[in-house]
Amino acid sequence: MHALKYWVQQSRRPAFRLLLLALVLAIAAISSVGVFSARLQAALQRDATHMLGGDLVIESKVDPARLAWFSSLGQAALQGLRTAQSVVFPSVVVSRKADLLVSLKAVSNEYPLSGQLTIRSAQGEAEKVSHGPPSGEVWVDEGVPGSLGIQIGDQIKLGEVSFRVSRLILVEPDRGAGFASFAPRVLMNKSDLAATGLLGPGSRATWRVYLAGPSKAVQAYQQLIEPKLTASDHLETVEGGRPEISGTLNRANDFLSMAALIGALVACVGMSLVAHQFGREQAREMAILKSLGYTPRHLLKLNLTGLMLLTVLAGALGVLLGWAAHWVLLQLLQSLVGATLPMAGLSYLPFGVVLAGVLLLGFAAAPVAYALRAPTVAVLRQQATGSKWVRGLYTVVMGVAAAAAVSALVVSNVKLAMLLLAAFVTTCGVFAVVFYGLIRWMRAWSARKSSGGGQIEVLQSMSRRMPLLVVQGVSLALGLSALLILAVVQGDLISRWQAVIPPDAPNRFAFNIQPDQAKDFQKQLQTELHGQVRMYPMVRGRLIQINKQLIKADSFSDARAQAMVDREFNLSYQDTLPPKNKVIAGQWFDQNPSEPEVSIEQSVAKRLNLKLGDELTFEVAGVPVKAKVSNIRSLRWDSMEVNFYVIFPSAVLKDFPQTWITAFYSGQAQADQLTRKLVGAFPNVTIINTALIINQIQNILAQVSRAVQFVFLFTVAAGGLVVAACILSGARSRTREAAIYRAMGASAAQLQRAALFELVLLGAVAGFVAALAAEVTGWAVARFVFEFDYNGSWLVLLIGTLVGVVASLVFGGWSVRKVCQAPVMTTLREVGN
Repeated sequence: MHALKYWVQQSRRPAFRLLLLALVLAIAAISSVGVFSARLQAALQRDATHMLGGDLVIESKVDPARLAWFSSLGQAALQGLRTAQSVVFPSVVVSRKADLLVSLKAVSNEYPLSGQLTIRSAQGEAEKVSHGPPSGEVWVDEGVPGSLGIQIGDQIKLGEVSFRVSRLILVEPDRGAGFASFAPRVLMNKSDLAATGLLGPGSRATWRVYLAGPSKAVQAYQQLIEPKLTASDHLETVEGGRPEISGTLNRANDFLSMAALIGALVACVGMSLVAHQFGREQAREMAILKSLGYTPRHLLKLNLTGLMLLTVLAGALGVLLGWAAHWVLLQLLQSLVGATLPMAGLSYLPFGVVLAGVLLLGFAAAPVAYALRAPTVAVLRQQATGSKWVRGLYTVVMGVAAAAAVSALVVSNVKLAMLLLAAFVTTCGVFAVVFYGLIRWMRAWSARKSSGGGQIEVLQSMSRRMPLLVVQGVSLALGLSALLILAVVQGDLISRWQAVIPPDAPNRFAFNIQPDQAKDFQKQLQTELHGQVRMYPMVRGRLIQINKQLIKADSFSDARAQAMVDREFNLSYQDTLPPKNKVIAGQWFDQNPSEPEVSIEQSVAKRLNLKLGDELTFEVAGVPVKAKVSNIRSLRWDSMEVNFYVIFPSAVLKDFPQTWITAFYSGQAQADQLTRKLVGAFPNVTIINTALIINQIQNILAQVSRAVQFVFLFTVAAGGLVVAACILSGARSRTREAAIYRAMGASAAQLQRAALFELVLLGAVAGFVAALAAEVTGWAVARFVFEFDYNGSWLVLLIGTLVGVVASLVFGGWSVRKVCQAPVMTTLREVGN
C-alpha cells in the first residue's frame, strides 16, 4: 500500500481534519506573534540609536582633539563610518530683558547621525530635520523665549557673539540625563563656538563623538577604540533607553505573547482530544492491516510517514496563516512600528514545521503508540487493552512537556510563561477534580432514587460514561475559559493597563524652584489648574561608600552602575510613600527611627548589589550623610509622575541646600499661556513639555489593545475547535447508547429531551468553572506580571454559566437529532462491526 494514498484516504476523516486544524491554529498564533515581536524588537534596537545620535558614542570630559585615540577617526571613515561631534556645557544667555542659565550644546554639521530633530519655526509649523542650526543662528527650547522675554527672530548673546534665535526645539533625540537634559537647551553650530570665548581650560564640558554605519564596521571600530580610551572617556551603546517607554513596550509584547500562548494552549487541548479519537480509529485500521499480513515494521513506517506529512502540511499552513496575520498586526500598529520596520524573525517560518513536530510528538505519540501496540483480536472485539491509568499518565506527561516547550518558546517573559503554564495545568487538574466529583455525586444520588423520570436516567447514563465526560467537561471548560478571557477579562486587563496612563497624566515638569518660592509657586499653579499640586524637594548628592567601603566607577562591571556612581543622584525626602511607589522589601520609614534610613528603587539596588541593612554614605554639599537601607521600592516610570531613585526621611535632608520640582497636567489650549505666566513670575524656574512622550505611550496602548484583540481571534477559533472535538469524541458513545434505548422502547423525543438536559447540565458546570478560572487568571496576571490592581465581577460567573449552556446547546444540539433518530439496526450493526 502506498503511504501517500493511504493518508489521502485518512484525511477525509473528521478527526484527521480537526487534528490538522488544531496544529495550524497553534502554529499560526505562535508564528504571527513571534515574527511580529522579532521585527518590533529589531525596530526598537534601531530606534534606540536615535537616543544616542548614532550607533556608537564616545563621551569624554576632555576635548577629544587632545587625546591619542582621536586620530583613529580617520580610520573609522575608511571603514565606511560617518562621524559627528558635539560639546555640552552650562553657560549664561544674555538678552535685553533677562539672563538665563542654560545648557549650551554645540554640534557639527553632520549631527545627528541617527534620528531627527523636531523644530518649530516662527510660523508655528513643526518640521523634522537631520541637521543642526546653521552658522550664526541658534535653536532654543520652548521655554527659553518666555524666560528671556524674546521672540523667534530676536537676538541673544553668548559670550562675545550675538546670535539670531531662528527655531524652537520640540524634540532632541539624544537628550540624556542630568543637568544637560533638564536645563533649558540652546543649540548652536560648533563652528561658531571658538568665537564666543565661552569654552576655556576649566570649563565643565562634555564632549561626544558620534559614529554610525554598518553594524560590522561599528563593532570592529568599537573593539579597536576600547583599549585606547582613558579614564575620562566612556563608551555608550544602544543598550540604554527611556524606562517609561521601554516599560510600556515590554508590557505590550507581554500582552501579545499572552494572547498567542493562550490560543496555542487551547488549541493543544483540542489537539489532545482529537488525537485520542484519531488514535482509536487508527487502532482499528492497524488491526485490520495486521490481519491482512502487514508487519509491525511496515505499520510503524506507514505511521511515521503520515506524521511527517502532517507535520510538514500543518507547519506550512500554520506559517502561511501566521505570516499573513503578522501583516494585519503591522497594520494595526502602523504608527507605532513605522513604515520601515526591519525584516527580522524569519527563523520563525521554518521553525513552524519543527514546532508542529514537537506538538505532534507531545499530543499524538501516545495514541499512535497505542494503535500500533494494541492486540488485533482485542481491538476488533472492542476489548480493553493494557492499563488505562498508565496510558493516561503517559499522555499527561507528554502533553505537559509539549505545553512547557510551547510556553518557553512563545513568551520571553519567564514569569509570565510559567504563570500561564501553571495556571493551565492547575486549571486542568481542578476542572478534572470538579467534574469527577460531580459525576460521582450524581452516581450516588441517582442510585438512591428508585424512580425519578428521565432526569434520573440521564444522570445514571452520565455516570456510566464518567471518563469520557470528565475529559469532555475539562476540555469544554478550558475552551470557554479562553473565550471568557477574550470577552471579559482581557478587556478589563487592557482597560486597567490603559488607566495607568490616564488622559490627565502630567505632561509638564517644573524644576529649579527655590525653597522660598515653593509655596507661592504651588499656590499660583493650583489657582491656574483649579486642583491640588504636589511638590517634591530635590537634593543633589553623590554615593561615596557602601558599608563603609569607598566606591568608584571601576568598582562595578555593569556600565549603568558605573554611570550611577560617577554622577550625582537626585535625592529627595518624603515621610509618606509617594504615589505609584510600592515597598517590595522591608518597611517604609518609622516615625521615630533609631538611626537614619534610606529607601532605594529596585533597579538601583540590583545594579549596585544593595540589600536591606546596607549602610550607604552620600556626600551632600560636602557633608557625608550615612543611612541604612530600610526598604526597597518598585515604581511606575510610565505613570509620568515625579520619581526618585533614592528617598530619605525629611529629618535627614531637610536642612541641606535644595530645589523643588513638580509635575502637572495642562491642556494644549492653556499650556503656552500658563508656561509664560509661571516663567514670568518665577524667571529661574524651568518648565519642560513631556506631552510628546505621553502621546507616544498612549498611542502605544491604544494600538496594542487592538492588536491583542486580533491575536485573541486565534483563541476564539481554538475554543470553537475544542467544543467541536468534544462533540466528536462523544458522538460514537451517544449514538450507541441511543440505539440501545430505542431498541428497548424509548422514543426519539424522550432521547432528545434527555440529551438536551445532559448538554445543559454539562454546559452550565463547565461555564461556571470556566468563568471562575478566567477571573483567577486575570487577577494573577494583573497582580504578578503587570503589577496593577484587577477588579473582578461576580457578573462574569453568571455570564460564564449562560455562555456554557448556550455553547453546549449550539455546538452539541445539532448532533442530538441525528444521534437520536439514527436507524436502530444500522447503528447497532456499525457498532458491532
